[in-house]
Amino acid sequence: MQSIIKIENLPYNIENSVRDQISFLSDLLELDKTLFHNAGQREVDAMCATILYRHLSQPQRDEALLIIRSVPNLQLQRKLIDNVLFTTFVNSQWGIWSLTNKELAADKDFHSFIDNYASYIGVSASALGMKDLITQAKEILQSKKSNKSVWGIVAMFVVWGAVAFNKKELVKVNDEISNRTIKLTTGFHQ
Repeated sequence: MQSIIKIENLPYNIENSVRDQISFLSDLLELDKTLFHNAGQREVDAMCATILYRHLSQPQRDEALLIIRSVPNLQLQRKLIDNVLFTTFVNSQWGIWSLTNKELAADKDFHSFIDNYASYIGVSASALGMKDLITQAKEILQSKKSNKSVWGIVAMFVVWGAVAFNKKELVKVNDEISNRTIKLTTGFHQ
């Protein structure tokens, strides 16, 4: 039986040279370039195993862990295993690269809805929106109103923070979508 843990099963159009693959995948996984001194195909395969792990059957997961554990650099090996654990068992959003195309599209729809709704009610995640929020907060504090006014300020900051966080997540999703230049038919990233 042939392994499905290979670069061709990733939803990216990646150059053929191992050096380019290492560069692209290490950037994608946000790994320090110093971890890849003397790296080669083994490290590429291990990063592929990390990205595909959430979507593998149990025997394939066992194979993926063997591939990751074959990496001689123990620090890199630990980082890859951390990525596998966090995205599979804690929160897949911590590694947006682990999402299927379908999950990514749903994520984009959700964040776009929130962004559009926030825009509709006039809440913006822009620097200008933050400036307006601070100006309003200063006016309320200078008017020496009751504790309710302070809670209003806190509520405004919470709402603005949520809108800003949502905008950041939407940008992250859109960046990942633009990274994915091919649609796979393997069933992993649909």
